[in-house]
Amino acid sequence: MNLNTKKILFILVIFIIVIGVITSTYAYSYKGTGFSHNISDSQYSNLSTSDILNKYEDTNYSAEVTGKCYKIIDGDTICVEGVGKVRLVGVNTPEKGVEGYSVSKHFVSKLCKDKEVSLDIDNSKEHDKYNRTLAVVIVNGKNLNEILLDEGLAETMYILPSEFNSNDWNN
Repeated sequence: MNLNTKKILFILVIFIIVIGVITSTYAYSYKGTGFSHNISDSQYSNLSTSDILNKYEDTNYSAEVTGKCYKIIDGDTICVEGVGKVRLVGVNTPEKGVEGYSVSKHFVSKLCKDKEVSLDIDNSKEHDKYNRTLAVVIVNGKNLNEILLDEGLAETMYILPSEFNSNDWNN
């Protein structure tokens, strides 16, 4: 093999490795932190929205946007009319297929679905990499993000930059 052929083969191998790394990076899908919980759905089935919300104090966060929640994606992502997808800032609930996913999702659905919710949008970072609006969700004057933490249905997920420090919520 002459020197030019070796150079071409070397460049080809490097090119294949780089393409492999790039492909595997983009093929990676978010699997979450692995957070799960074993809270039973029956814990909330007999409780009304008022029963749950009355346990909590009104929040100090102020509504910047208000709209009807028309869809629940999972325990930390909802859809709000006039806004689109909203990611509850500072919290992480179990991903689909992980223990606790359906309970967290049903809990959020019970409090939000087809109801008027308010959003305090994160002014430090308004959207995540999936273009979801990052916000504290306010239901009847209560901080839903904090409620999820207090109920054990979510874990703290504080990612800078953020106007909100979810470590302050978790009691």
